[in-house]
Order: sequence, then C-alpha cells, then structure tokens
Amino acid sequence: MVFTLLPTFLCDVLGASKTALGLIEGIAVFSAFVAKVGSGILSDYWKSRKSLILWGTFFSILVKILFAVANSVMWVFIARSVDRLSKGIRSAPTDALIADLSPHNQQGRSYGLRYTLYAMGTVFGGCIAALGMKLSNDNYRLVFWLSTIPTMIAFFVLWMVVKAPALSFSGRATKKWEWRQAYSLPTVFWQLLGVSFLLMLARFSEAFLTLRAKDLGWSLASLPLLMVGYDLVNAGVALPVGKLADKYDRKKLLLFGILVLAVVNVFILNSYNPWGIAFAMLLAGLHMGMTQGLIATLVAENTLPNLRGTAFALYYLTSGVAVLIGNYIAGLLVDHCGSTAGAFKSGFVFSSLSAGYLLWIIKKDKDRLLKTT
Repeated sequence: MVFTLLPTFLCDVLGASKTALGLIEGIAVFSAFVAKVGSGILSDYWKSRKSLILWGTFFSILVKILFAVANSVMWVFIARSVDRLSKGIRSAPTDALIADLSPHNQQGRSYGLRYTLYAMGTVFGGCIAALGMKLSNDNYRLVFWLSTIPTMIAFFVLWMVVKAPALSFSGRATKKWEWRQAYSLPTVFWQLLGVSFLLMLARFSEAFLTLRAKDLGWSLASLPLLMVGYDLVNAGVALPVGKLADKYDRKKLLLFGILVLAVVNVFILNSYNPWGIAFAMLLAGLHMGMTQGLIATLVAENTLPNLRGTAFALYYLTSGVAVLIGNYIAGLLVDHCGSTAGAFKSGFVFSSLSAGYLLWIIKKDKDRLLKTT
C-alpha cells in the first residue's frame, strides 16, 4: 500500500529529485540487507527464529505511522530506512526457518509458496491503495494510515497463533558462533553470491518502473494497479517455478529468469506508450517470480543446517551493497539523461553480466561432471 505510492509522494509532493529518490531507495534497501545479516547470524547463534520475526513485524507497525506523519524528504528517508530495517530483521530468520521445516526434495516449492503469498499480499495492498486514492481524491496520508491495519493483524497472528516448532530450537547455542565457520560453505555458494551481486545491481527499485509509467501517461490512481499486475504475475509464477526447481537444474532455470530481466530493460528502452510499459511491468513480475525462490533455494541447499542463517546473512549482505550501488547509478542516469529510461541502461548491462557469469558456472559444472564420468 505504501510502496506503490511512495515514489510519486516523494517527487511530486515533497519535491525530491530522482537522484535523491535513487539514493533513498538504495540506502533503505541496504539497511534491510544489513539487518538481515545480523538477524540471520543471531538466529543461528540463539537457535530461535520466531522472536526476531516478531520484533521485525512490530517495528513495521511503527514505521507506517512515520510515513503518515512525514512532512519532509528527511522524514520519509528515516521512515523508509526503518521500514527496511524491520523487514531485514524478520527476513533471514524466516528464510532459514522455511529451510528448517522443508524436506530437501521440496524446498523449491516451499520457497515458491513463500514468495507467492508474499506477492499476493502486495496485490491486495495495491488494490486497496488504488481504491483509497480514488475515493479520497489522492490523499496519500490516509492510505499510509490504512496500511497500519494489515501490519497489526500480521503481528497478532504471529504472536498469538504461530507456534515455534521444535526444529527452530529455543535456548542458546551450545557452541559459540564464529565467522570462520563460514569458511566451510562450498565454492558453489560463493559463486552464487557473485551471480546475485551482479543481478542486484540490475534489480534497482521498482520505484523507477512506476515513475516511467507516470511519465508515459499513467495516472496516480492507476499506478498501484500496475504494481498489482506485476505482483499477480510474480505470485502466479513463483510456485510453479519452485516445483520445477525440485525436478530440473536450478541454475539453468535461474539463468532463464535473469535473461527475462535483460529483455525487460531492452523493452523499456524502446517503449514510448503506456501499454508498452504495462507489458514491461508484467515481464518484470515474471522475472521476480522466476528468480526469488530459486536464489533462496540455491542458498539453502548449498549450506549446512547450522549455518543456514549465516548463509542467508552473507547473501543479503552482498545483495544489499549491490542494491545500494545499483539504485544510486539508476537515479544518477535518470538525472543525467533527462529521462526515467536512463535507469534501464544500467539494468541491461548488469543483468547481461549476471547471466554471462552464471552461464560460465553452468559450463564449468558440466565440464567437471564430464571429467568425473
């Protein structure tokens, strides 16, 4: 509900530049990834996932109030950073807990289901935001206040209903956690971090997609509906791809998903009408649905059970640095080129590099397999 309207609220109501928008989004998402590092490590050290998820959800309630009362770019920046921190606190423990609970041969569909439900939440949120803007004559703050309701419901469901399973353990670890334990992670895990780093440079904030749509003729009230279409495709694809990942080569499926993002950037760079950007948004949703669960599955399967939180922490750390850099470059290119299309030039370059690196890894794996047989 908040995310679909925040870019235009920042730029049109508070007067932020596109470079400032890119920097705010980059720092905010980087903050989330930093929080994911700490929470992932703590979930391994404490052997407890639910408490961290609960605290992250509680801070999400507080930050929605900050959005509603913000009257300057700095206040939005603070609120956006805290919002991403709260998400970061709960994300890595959630991902680790899903791996704890899932049989190895069903992890793909487990993460697929997780991202399907996540995307469906944004679908309903986008619909409510669009309806709220239409009925309130573009009252941003009313929509921001309304966004506290589902967050509070999520908090109380987690607190009162969700029971921590035996697999998550409850007490402190019997052995002290140390960074050097990460050295036992396999080579393929570190290669995957390289692929995801390049991909995250290309996967800057969807805020630039909504700004591009606005430039091409979409109204403020319709922007959330574009995100609804994006998330519907994301939700519809995530679970089927997760099931395919349990049967076929996960790296090859990931490669195809990254290539879809390269096509999205090419399409946006050559599209100059409202329906063209709408189609590009649907393709972007296809990319997200294909890759989010696959990356999480590959991270989970290439680590040890007692280091799952740490593995996700490292993944989120490198991704956070990449997103910070990618968002800043995107905003800089928009201001430099004088058009929101400028951001997608860097998107094409980095997505192509990510695909090329993953293709090289797949080829090396194939060569290694041929030598051993």
